[in-house]
Amino acid sequence: MDALLQQPCGTWVLWAFSIVGAGVWAGVAVLGLLKLRSLWRQRGERDIDGAFIVVTGADSGLGQASMQTLVRRGARVVACCYTDDGATAALDAGAVWAPVVDFTDESAVGALARQVDDLCGGSLTAVVHSAGIALPGFVDYQPLSFFRRVMEVNFFAAVHLTQRWLPALRRARGRVVLVSSVDGLVSLPGNAPYDASKFAVEAYADALRVELDDAGVVVSVVNPATMKTPLAMQFFEQHRVAWDEQQKLDPDGSWQVHYPRSWLDAYVDLNTAHLERIAQDPQHAVDDIVHAVCAKHPRPRYLSGTLAKTLFYALWVGPESFAHAFKKASIQPPSPSTTSGGSV
Repeated sequence: MDALLQQPCGTWVLWAFSIVGAGVWAGVAVLGLLKLRSLWRQRGERDIDGAFIVVTGADSGLGQASMQTLVRRGARVVACCYTDDGATAALDAGAVWAPVVDFTDESAVGALARQVDDLCGGSLTAVVHSAGIALPGFVDYQPLSFFRRVMEVNFFAAVHLTQRWLPALRRARGRVVLVSSVDGLVSLPGNAPYDASKFAVEAYADALRVELDDAGVVVSVVNPATMKTPLAMQFFEQHRVAWDEQQKLDPDGSWQVHYPRSWLDAYVDLNTAHLERIAQDPQHAVDDIVHAVCAKHPRPRYLSGTLAKTLFYALWVGPESFAHAFKKASIQPPSPSTTSGGSV
């Protein structure tokens, strides 16, 4: 071996390995310094005492908890709600105004935009788009109206309001925080309407972030994994809503061969129990939302929760063939027509 290394070829191999090794360690050192710099930059916070901030979806879950936290920090929060009970709770928590808005109603969304402009005097520190609905179900029994409704609430309302408030956000060098989901990074079977809306949010945020950069308006996306919120914990039960609606629209459809009601009930019961095991404290996502609003140097993206930072990150950046195989093996159930060899 010593004789080999004394030869010109062996010398070059040794040098090559040395250079590669040095490069690897240099890369690790650079990444470490960049991470430390990022952590240092995130330490400072802006004073939001008296600042106008809009939070949508403030009835419950992430929107409600974020609203309450921002109120405690002194912000004048407009808490947009869907129910009268939610609005009452928001006012009791200290929101300066709690309008009840149906985000599928474009005229109501436009009216909200005008009223907030008047209230904040043309200077808006932040908007947190947390309003969202999920109408899960496998594509065979998903009514088209469900796709439209989910897109209206989860995507078009955020686009509409952000566009109307851009002058006020520019004036305040404000923040746009879009609550997406890990489903906006990795689409999962049985949730196509919701996932499509979150993929749309991701694309919109990427474009908006660059367009507003010179104005000093920061756009952040928050991607929570499964959290213990009403939206998440009722997820599998909502499959029955889609199934029942499709049964009314197409009572004799062949889709029932693939997804009979007895199979669906068993699927919902099994996975609801699994959901209880993996759901995490919503505070993971709330802390990220509040950081995106308050930090002097917020991150463009927040992966909230353990599964977001591990499993979903791997599925997001890894080969699509791996993600496909994982989802098929662990999430997509075989339909009775497949397992029994039945035909349509």
